[in-house]
This record gives sequence, structure tokens and C-alpha cells, in this order.
Amino acid sequence: MAARDGEIMERASSAQQQSNEAVGVHAVAVGDGPRRKRTKSGDRDIANAGEDEEVEDEAKLPDYKKRIIAMQKGSLWCLGLGFFFAVGSGGIPLFAFAQIPELFGAMFQLSAGDVRYDTLLWSSIMLGICGLSICTFTLDALFFGIAANRLTGKLRMHAMQAFLRQDMGFYDEDNNSASDLTIFLSEKVTLIENLTGGSMQSIIRLITCLCTMIVLVFVYGPWQLGLALFVALPIIVGVMTALMNVIVPDHVAKSKGKGDVGEKATSEKSASQLIDEIVLSIRTVASFNAEQRLLDRYVIGVNRIRDMEVKSAWQGALITGFSMSIMMYVFAGMYYFIGYLVSKGETDFKGGMTPLFLMMGSMMTVMTAVAGFKDGPTAQRAAKRFFDVTDRVSLIDPTVEGGLRPASVRGDIEVRDVVFAYPSAPEHIICKGYSLSIAAGQSVALCGASGSGKSTAIALIERFYDPQSGSVLLDGVDIKTLNVRWLRSQLGLVAQEPVLFMGTVAENIAYGKEGATKEEIEEAAKMANAHTFITESLGDGYNTDVGMRGGKLSGGQKQRVAIARAIVRKPSVLLLDEATSALDNESERIVQAALDEIMAKQKRTTVMIAHRLSTIRNADSIAVIHEGAVVERGTHEELLANPEGMYFKLVLSNQ
Repeated sequence: MAARDGEIMERASSAQQQSNEAVGVHAVAVGDGPRRKRTKSGDRDIANAGEDEEVEDEAKLPDYKKRIIAMQKGSLWCLGLGFFFAVGSGGIPLFAFAQIPELFGAMFQLSAGDVRYDTLLWSSIMLGICGLSICTFTLDALFFGIAANRLTGKLRMHAMQAFLRQDMGFYDEDNNSASDLTIFLSEKVTLIENLTGGSMQSIIRLITCLCTMIVLVFVYGPWQLGLALFVALPIIVGVMTALMNVIVPDHVAKSKGKGDVGEKATSEKSASQLIDEIVLSIRTVASFNAEQRLLDRYVIGVNRIRDMEVKSAWQGALITGFSMSIMMYVFAGMYYFIGYLVSKGETDFKGGMTPLFLMMGSMMTVMTAVAGFKDGPTAQRAAKRFFDVTDRVSLIDPTVEGGLRPASVRGDIEVRDVVFAYPSAPEHIICKGYSLSIAAGQSVALCGASGSGKSTAIALIERFYDPQSGSVLLDGVDIKTLNVRWLRSQLGLVAQEPVLFMGTVAENIAYGKEGATKEEIEEAAKMANAHTFITESLGDGYNTDVGMRGGKLSGGQKQRVAIARAIVRKPSVLLLDEATSALDNESERIVQAALDEIMAKQKRTTVMIAHRLSTIRNADSIAVIHEGAVVERGTHEELLANPEGMYFKLVLSNQ
């Protein structure tokens, strides 16, 4: 047995390696990181959240700007106009700051009339400059914003298309959970724009601002003061940037799309997830008296966040005190130097104060630009995640038009010598030489212990996964050679816990067949024993909204709608994966009656899985699965005739 298992492991490893080499892909996921087995979020220790985050070497990140710019060809006119107005928003405001000393000087006129005249003159000039600045800032932000929104829309569309064409192995990875992909689409994608329009805007404003300041400083003030300002400006900008990050760190982080990174943010996210789980499962929590245990877990996470915030408060206090003192020292030094130059006759009050006001006016623009440059690495990482997904070649792509599309389907199914392990756990072989033959029109039931490979067989028939070795055949044709969409259109799947989508009952049934008519929908509902409850128990009949995940329907009602959805396409093969196991006895009786009627009226190939042997005893054939292989095969009576067999033991254990 050990030798056989070793041979199977070797075959699986060799087949997997050949498969990867053939397609030449790297199974990269959103948010590249070490591959981990999926674990229940409830088992995560929120006290240790954020410990496993990898810090990537930013210098090694490739440059995606060319590819992003290529996606913005239709928005080049917006970027061009944004460029033009960004020049104005970077330089025009400084002309208003250059007039402030003139306005101060008007206050020292000896004549009241001169004071009134000069004040009105310089105030009007400043008001005009401010109006022009408002226009340039508005149009600058407008055109770059249009380009950014267009790009973000394209990125989200391409990312969603990439998600939908991935094979199931992609979603089995822990870092490709629903919440991770949702956050990526809603928040991370918006950062990518910083590689083009966002960085361009910052660069243009910065260059224009600095050039304008240099010219005006030397026009209005002495060259000695200009050189001193160039030394002081970097210090002032650094101090102001540090203060912004200390005083409003959360606001700054969220405004840059970074609100969900870092150890503290990860801990807060984990604590929020725990709250969601508790609220959604409050009945289970109450039934097991687990309130205190879950509260203790939450308190551990909250205490960890508290400790980080206390540490951050001390750091903020020290940085604030140090930064403010540095700024005061710099301004004191500048004022002293201005006084020195005035005393030496090198300049006057206006000549000394104008460069100082110009420096103060340029600080905000420079700080904003520097903050934009700091977003570059974050945008690079977001772009890497995006292109890793969109460039990933799916092993089973339902959007590819290639592949065979036979004119008719009999429904013969054969699973031949299949060896399979899930991509998230390649070391755990599920199918170990799995072989099963099902004739057209035959109903075959799969039974066995949990984890033996029953549901895996259905997943392989649906081609959610490809086996490491062996093959799955439909009418003698390897399903790998068939068009994926065509293949799945021939199959009708009813799972243990049906998933209904937001919308009406009719819309949910129509998902089973593209372009399904009202008559086809109602016919499928009648066959699924659902028409009566839809028309009599639901207020709006087929137009009744089912709610989130079908929450407005009972378990039996959801299952019958799911059965109608599966059979509306008139599939050649019907796959029932424990379709009644989650229902109460009455609901199970109704649903099972519907299934029996469907199988009796239309002789189609049916593969069913059930833990309750009462639901499969009437099948044409029963296959007993044990440790990834078919160990027995026959009818209910034939298998019961062997008291040493696995099926006989399963029947005894269910009595």
C-alpha cells in the first residue's frame, strides 16, 4: 500500500510539473505573498495580526508606467489640459504672496487717503490673483480627475474580467479571499493612477512652484537672502511634512489609500472581522455560551491596538516638540539675517520680507508634491498586484473561444485513473487512481465517508480543476479538449447550500440559461416543484426579491429555486452534490420528490452524492468511495448482499 501511495505521489508531482512547464505560468495571486492553506477567519489570532506581512524590496519592483499610459490613450487630451493648468496652479499663487509686503507697507502711509488707495489697490490685485488661482486649481484638478476616473474604471473592469476567467485554484488561496479581492478593487486600484496623472500633477506643480519662487526671490530681494532661503526651505518642508503625519496620520493615510496597511491597521481590520463574525453568527455564539471567550479574544486585539496607540502618542509628542522648535529656530535665524541685511543697507523691509513670504507660500505646494512622490512605491505595489492578476494565464479559462463543441451529447461519463490534489494542498492527494464509468441516462450515486473524494469527482466533471494525471471523459472525449463554456452548459449542478443572487426569483432561475424565456422559467420551476410556492406563498410571485444570498426564502425554497436554475438549460448531465442534506425532513421530502420526478420524466445522466442512504437506494448504480478510489460498485441490493463490504457497513452505521 505504501509503495502504491508513493507511486501515486510521484505521478502527481511529475504531472503537475509538466503542466506548469507546458502553460508557462506562475500562479501569482493578488497581493503576492507566501502560499498558505486556507484557514477559517475565526481561527485567526487577532493579537498576532500583521506579524506575517512581507516588506517588498521597492527597488526591485518593475516600472509599469508605460503600460498604464497605454491604457490612457483616450484621456491624453485631459492630461494635456491638466498639464497646462497645473503650471498655473504651481506658480500663480506665489504672485499673491509677493504682494503681501506691499499691503503691509500701505498701512504705514502718513496720509489716510494714501492708506485707503494703496490698500484698495493691492487688495484688488491680490483678489484677482486669487481668483485666477481658483480657476487654475479647479481646472487642474478637474482634468486630472477625469483622466484618473477613466483609468480607474478601466483598471477595475480589466481586474474583474481577470478574476472571472481564473480557475478555482486561484480562489482557494488565502490571499484571494472575497474580502481581499473586494478591497483590492475598491481601494488599491485607485492608487495606480499615481503612476501617471497623479505623479505628473505633483511634478509639474513642484517644478513650476520652485522656478517661480527662484525668479521672484531674486527679483524682489537680495541674492544673499535668496541663498539663505534655499538652505532653510528643505528644513521647513521636512518639518511641516513630519507634523502633518503626526497630527493627522489616519486622515493622511486614508487620503492616500493606505488606511489598510501597517500593523495597527491590520489589527483593527482583524478586530472588525471578528465583530462581523460574532454578529452574523450570534445564535451559534449564544447556543455555545461562547460570549466570554470571544470577548476575551476581542479584548486581546483591542489591547494590542491600545499599546500601539500609546507608543504612537509618545512618538508624536516628541516629534511635534522637536519639529516646532526647529521651525522656530529657522524663522528666528531668517528674521535675524533679514535685520542684518537691512542694517547693512543691502535691502529694505519689502525686499527682506517678500522672499520670506514667497518661501511660506511655496511650502504647501512643495509638501503636497513630496507626499505625492511618497505614494509612488505604494502605487507600484498596487500596479504589480494588478498586472500579476491580469497577466496570469488561467489553467481553465471559461472566456476562451477555442475547444471542441460536439453537435450532440449522449451523457456518457468516464473518470479514468485520476490522481488529484487541490492546488492549495498539493501534498494531500484526494484522488488516488480514481476510476468511474457512467453510462448515458444512468443515475449513479456516490457514497462514502467525508473526505473520500465524492464532491471532488463532481468538481472534476465540472472542470473546476484538472487532475494531475488521468482524464475525465464526456462521450469518450477528454473534457480538457472541450470548450469550457460549452461543457458547463451541458451540466446542471445543484450544491448542498445553494447560492442565490440579489434579484428576483425569475432572474435567479434565468441565470441557468442565457436568454431563458418566461415560459422556460416557469416550466423549470414546475419541474422543480417550486411553481406552487412561488405563485401562492410569495407576494410578487416570480418578481419577488430573494434578498442577499436568498435570505428571504427558506432552505427548502432556496433549494428548489436552485434546482429550477439547474434544469432550465435542460442539461445532459445532472450533478447533485448533497442537494438535500442541509434540509429538515419535510423540506427534504419535498425536494427529493422533485428530484425523483425530474429523473423519472427525463432520462438523463445523473450523478448524486448523499450521506443519507435513503436518498440513493433507488439509483441505477451506487459507487462506494474510500480514500480517493472506487472500492465497490453495484445496485443497493447487490451491495447489501456482501456483508464484508464497505456499503454494508455504511448502511449499518446509518441505522
